[in-house]
This record gives sequence, structure tokens and C-alpha cells, in this order.
Amino acid sequence: MNEIYTYADALRYLYSFADYERHTPRQRDFQHLDNVRALLGALGDPHTRLRTIHVAGTKGKGSTVAMLTSVLVAAGNKVGTYTSPHLNTHRERYQLDGAPVSEQMLTSTLRDIQPQIERVRADRRLTTFEVATAFAFELFVRQGVDWAVIEVGLGGRLDTTNVLTPVLSVITSVSIDHAEVLGDNVASIAGEKAGIIKPGTPVVVSIQTPEAMRVIRDHAADKGSRLLSVERLARARHRRLLSPQRQEFTLDTQLRLSDQPLHGRVIGLNLIGTHQVENALTAITALCHLDPRQSRADPAALLTGLQDVRWPGRFEVVSGETPIVLDGAHNPDSMRKLRRTVEEVFPGQRAVYVFGSGSSHDAAGMIQELNGTPLVLCRSTHPRSKPVAELAELASAHDAEFREAASVEEALETARGLPGAGVVVVCGTLFVVAEAREALGLAEATDPVRS
Repeated sequence: MNEIYTYADALRYLYSFADYERHTPRQRDFQHLDNVRALLGALGDPHTRLRTIHVAGTKGKGSTVAMLTSVLVAAGNKVGTYTSPHLNTHRERYQLDGAPVSEQMLTSTLRDIQPQIERVRADRRLTTFEVATAFAFELFVRQGVDWAVIEVGLGGRLDTTNVLTPVLSVITSVSIDHAEVLGDNVASIAGEKAGIIKPGTPVVVSIQTPEAMRVIRDHAADKGSRLLSVERLARARHRRLLSPQRQEFTLDTQLRLSDQPLHGRVIGLNLIGTHQVENALTAITALCHLDPRQSRADPAALLTGLQDVRWPGRFEVVSGETPIVLDGAHNPDSMRKLRRTVEEVFPGQRAVYVFGSGSSHDAAGMIQELNGTPLVLCRSTHPRSKPVAELAELASAHDAEFREAASVEEALETARGLPGAGVVVVCGTLFVVAEAREALGLAEATDPVRS
């Protein structure tokens, strides 16, 4: 058994398990809940002692989780948040009141539960994500959180987090992604996401395609769960872009929060794009369907929480002579929304896209969405990154204007140096966004060990 004395030791231990995010090829049959249930059982089932909100979706789930967390914290709650993947440090995955846990807290907690993990490991081939999930639930119980906001890792039905019986389930926008695991059509993927719906537990559902909504509605009916359609319950009026880093809109809704009406309230948001307004409407709908005696959320907390929310790598604007936008868009639907937002925020500016992709993402579809824009193709150091040569073949097939770079840092310099570049947009995968943040000096912390 590897001894855990330092944060680096803790990371080495976590990465000693099968890591499907980085090294082990993903397959349709790799997901199941037996291992995480065994781990949690060895720890005394900490997940049963948490008040949770469980969030699935293809796009927007991380932003929605961040909004829910920010509002609950503004209302005076102690909140644990579990998300994946991380950008620059593994500690980002486990947050307390919106801030990553400390190196010392992660190290000491993992060291405490290592014997229980090892007992389970003796009989099972555990994954890093299974251990991380069990760790998160144990950590949040030890820290006495009032709420735990939990993001699904992949899919939903068989995701490691799907051992929860939450107070509320949330499903954000569904589109095609991770087709090798979840299926190659929206109906199949919607079925996987809807797998988080629990009997009798309400589910808030963001705006969806008719096909996805039909599948989700059928699952909710089968579970006897009340489906709360955001499209029917809340709308945004008079959306205004105030700056490249701030927008606002007026709520059109009959929803009430702590028995106070929300209709006509002006909501400020420092996450940009119409899709982020949709995510905010989803978060608002969810908050309005929590017991106010437990959430303590009122309109004042809502306004404060949404205007203060921070979610790096999602239309994150770096000011300068040539502004840089960092965005984790990684499928064709999100790339379409990103391009639309760039054109709205920087009208008339020539946008140059620094583009890389993960091996399981639809790089061809994303490049097609960027048709007519100059590209600088690159690859991050992440082992699941798609080689630049493959990206170049796809770009050539779409008659794209492109250049190649040996690293993300070089790609940034190349893009900024192109004649007429008015804004540089880094996108395609969070792997590339993470390295761009490090190259630009934005990473608040990095790790001493990477898997």
C-alpha cells in the first residue's frame, strides 16, 4: 500500500487506479455501480447522509452546478460541490463554498480512508473516478455541508455518482457527445441522462429538442417523478450584453422563491451567451423547487449568487490588445453556440480559433461549425488529445484555412500574430483551455503530479 504523507502522494495514489479519463480506452461496458457501492459501504454509506442536487446533461451542467452553488452559498449555506474534469488542479473537483479544498484537507482525508479503500481494492478493479466520488461524499459529510451539488461525470444511468437519492434532479441541454459510450443519437443519450431520475424525486429539465424531451418525459412518468420544464416555467426577456464579461436579463415567470415573486426581476450574470441565460433559468427553476426552510434562498441571495458566479474556462475573457476567449466547447452544438456568442460580443472582429480536440469528440463536426474562420490547430499534453495531423486532415477535408502548432503556447502566439486578428478563441476541449490558462498565467494552482 502506497503511504500518503504529502499532496503529491495523495495524487499518486488516486492515479494508481484505472483512469478512464486519461489512459484506459472507454468502452460501453466499463460503467457500473457495483464498485462505488462497495466503496461507499466500506465507508458507512456517507452519500445517504447528504442533502444533494444531482445534475446531468451534455452541455451546461457544470455552469448550472456553479450557479446553484453560488446562490446556496449566498443564502448562508455550507455547500460541497463535486465536478469533473478539472482544469489546472485536481482539487477543483471538490469544492467547499465554491473554493477548491486545500492540499492538506485532501491529503489527510484520503489518508484516513485509505485502509477502507484498500480492503475493497483487494477484490475489485477500482477506477480513479470511483475512488474520487466516494472520497467526495465522505469529505462532504466530514465537513458538515448543508448541501452537496453533484455533477454527473459521464452519461447518468451508470455514472458513478448515480448512487444518490437526491432532493432534486436536474437535466441540462442534451446533444450528441461521447457516442462511443452513450450512443450515437439524441434519444439514446437522453435515455442515459434520464437514468438519474429517481422514483418520486422531481426533475428540472432545461430546454431540449422534442426528441430528447419525449424520452426524458417518459422516464419521469415511469418513475412517478414530477417533470419541471424550464421552457414552460421561466423565460428571459430584454437580454442585454453589458460588456464582454457581463450580461443581464429580466425574468418572466410565475415562480416564487421563499414565497416572493420573481417576475420582473433583473438578473445580472457574468457568464456570457444565450446558453448561459438558459442555464441560469434552469438553476432558478431548481432553486424555486427546493424547500425554502432548507435552502434558505430568497431573491436577494439569488441576485447576489448569480452575479458573483465564477466558472473558469467558459467564455472566460482575457483582456489585452488582442482579447483572448477561453471556452471548453467540445461538440458541434456547443461550438455553434460559442461562435454565435463570439460574433455577438466582438462584432466585426476577425476571430482566430486555437483548436484542439479530445480523442472521443466530434472534431470534424466542430471544424465544420467553424467553417470560414482561420484555425490554429494544436494538441495538449493530455494523453487523450487528438494528434494535430488528424486535425489537419479533417480541416483540409473541409477546405478550412489553418496553421499547425507544436504546443498550445505556440498556438496562442501564432494566433495573436496573424494579420487582422481581432480576438483569439481557444476551444475544442478543456485540455487545451487548461494549458492555455497556464500559459497565460491564469492558473491559480497546478499539481505536482499528473497521471
